[in-house]
Amino acid sequence: MKALIITESYLPNIGGVEKHIASTLPYLEAAGIKIKIISKKEIFKNKKLLKFFGLLQIWWAIAKRIKLIKEAEVIFIHDVFIYYLPFRFIFPKKRIITIFHGWEKIYPIPFKNIFYKKLAQKFSTATISIGQYINKYYKLNSANNYISYGAVDLPKEIDSVKKEKNSFLFVGRLEKDTGLSIFLEFLDILIEKNIIFSVKFCGDGQMKEICKEYGETLGFVDANKHLEKSENCFAGGYLAILEAMAYKNVVLSAYQNELKKDYLLESPFSKSIAYGNSGHDLFKSYSSLKDRNELIEENYQLAQKHSFEKLADLYVKISKS
Repeated sequence: MKALIITESYLPNIGGVEKHIASTLPYLEAAGIKIKIISKKEIFKNKKLLKFFGLLQIWWAIAKRIKLIKEAEVIFIHDVFIYYLPFRFIFPKKRIITIFHGWEKIYPIPFKNIFYKKLAQKFSTATISIGQYINKYYKLNSANNYISYGAVDLPKEIDSVKKEKNSFLFVGRLEKDTGLSIFLEFLDILIEKNIIFSVKFCGDGQMKEICKEYGETLGFVDANKHLEKSENCFAGGYLAILEAMAYKNVVLSAYQNELKKDYLLESPFSKSIAYGNSGHDLFKSYSSLKDRNELIEENYQLAQKHSFEKLADLYVKISKS
């Protein structure tokens, strides 16, 4: 079977969607699916043209690669169905699977964003929502819709790596909407209580200078080698949560609005992490966690249930159904 992936971004860029695609590829190929990829960065070198012509330029660039669409038996679209819209009418019988990875960090969600996802669902053969909250807040229906919470590759020999005592790792953009402000409030409480800790920040953003006052800022790097040694991880998204669990970290997270609250509490991870909408609530939740060793092992088992191999199996199932 031949398949085409259409995405906003791909490697070498670092991000959740990029890792999602790259990590499922080997399993899809092992299942006999031959993959081609079209990403915006790959087809656009002139940013000025893209700025002025926008979607028209994107559609034209994809049209020049229409042979890839013709050859594909199934097309996976990662949250940018609008890129493919004109070709849906040229190839009305083509099997389209659209993956909804998340929200646009704007709350309440603008009507335009809801419309785009509803449009994608209407013209897709099937859809995958990364999180039940997507269907709720974008008013999507459950017909031909599958729910996933992402995936992770389990590390090898994780128990042989010595953890740094009272160490914390933040994974994500250094911006307020990631819950970073709440995490810093949490760290302030640790300082007030004379609790000695160390912290590293895997990410970059406008709050970088503030973060430097607490610990080391590493920029956008692969967080796994740091998760190996950290005891605790503040993770804003499902992928980061799963990776923290796989590397046997106690997981913290935070919410600043009703959507992000449902994002966390309506997920399989809600009973396994510390969370709150303020530094005080986060500290209270963190302090009340049950036996850490037992929790870490339970979370590791939970991460095992969300492997990239199992996620790829879902792709294969939908592609052939």
